[in-house]
Amino acid sequence: MKKCKRCFLLPLGILGLATLAGIVMPTAHGPVEALILYIAAWLWALRFADWLRQRDRLLDETVVQLTETVDRWASGDLQARVYLDQADPLDSLAHGMNRVAEVLAERTEDLQQDKERLEAILSSMANGIIILGHGLTITLINQAAYELFGIPPGNVIGRHLLEVVRDMALDDAVAKVTQEGGTETVLWSPPDNDSLVVEVTAGALNQPIGGLGAVLVARNVSAQKQVERMRQDFVANVSHELQTPLTVIRGFTETLLDNPDDPSARRFLELIHEEAGRMSRLVDDLLTLSRMEHHSMPMTRQPVDIPVLVESMAVKLAPRIEAAELTLDNRVPQHMPLVSGDPDLLAEVLMNLVANAVQYTPAGGLITVSMALDVGSHMVGICGRKGFFKRRLACLSPSGLYFLR
Repeated sequence: MKKCKRCFLLPLGILGLATLAGIVMPTAHGPVEALILYIAAWLWALRFADWLRQRDRLLDETVVQLTETVDRWASGDLQARVYLDQADPLDSLAHGMNRVAEVLAERTEDLQQDKERLEAILSSMANGIIILGHGLTITLINQAAYELFGIPPGNVIGRHLLEVVRDMALDDAVAKVTQEGGTETVLWSPPDNDSLVVEVTAGALNQPIGGLGAVLVARNVSAQKQVERMRQDFVANVSHELQTPLTVIRGFTETLLDNPDDPSARRFLELIHEEAGRMSRLVDDLLTLSRMEHHSMPMTRQPVDIPVLVESMAVKLAPRIEAAELTLDNRVPQHMPLVSGDPDLLAEVLMNLVANAVQYTPAGGLITVSMALDVGSHMVGICGRKGFFKRRLACLSPSGLYFLR
């Protein structure tokens, strides 16, 4: 309405001036000329008003088109463009807007590619990654973090860390990092599974706004912790095992020094020799463990006849088995496929397995050694059964590897 009023202001002004000029003209035909001038002014005013209306309508259509295009850009459709007539006064603005849209589309595509690469990297990582924004809310998490922390499937973006992983020690470490910077490392285990140990390292992360955030890197250290516990138990057991023969040797040597002509000296010497051999075996085990930890265990692969190794082991352990009042039942078939491996190491494995059975089987018990071939998995199973403990002790593969069961 305002535009229409504006359209008629100028024509009406001109029309009024023309009428006034015709009336005051000092000619004989003043009224006629005034009428003619009045009609011409009216025609020109109508034509000028129509031109103004068309211009305003074109401008309205242009503004509507620009608004619709901007709305489509805001909704994510950056392929929308503004097309105007070259005579339109806003055509240059439309060209500028189209160029901005092209640049935004290119930047958006680059960001999307970077996001996809980041997601691919995070999803392929074995370590769990959690990125926290201001207020310790989760802004990014990968699949490994879901699995390590046992988080149920679902979207956790935007939730507080303590809602997802209920652990006060972890929450305190993250809060300290976001306040003071630096890094903090904590160990986390689920309440119902102490065997799973996750090492979580929290580091400060600068945010564009809102202060410091944090990034959490979690990795499964259960195997390392189990090895540490086994090492601690081994050291404790070795210390105990070494103490016994040392006490025996010290006692017998003191007796021999006090009574050099004691008729029991030979028996004492035999016991000293036996306990010294026991200590030597413990030291050998320690050296073997050290070589294994430093990956310096020499290994010579060659075809190995397992039944022959078992028979040799039975002969070597026969005195200990007889002294323990036990019986060894060798049920290993004589015709079995050869296994690729180190014969000395495999023989040591078999000796340790049966020696443990001898040590922990009560007097009068039966130790059974049997062997079976699993063609599907290419495994050769060595089974030792002691007393009433019916369990498989080890398996040997063609690669020479073995594991305890």
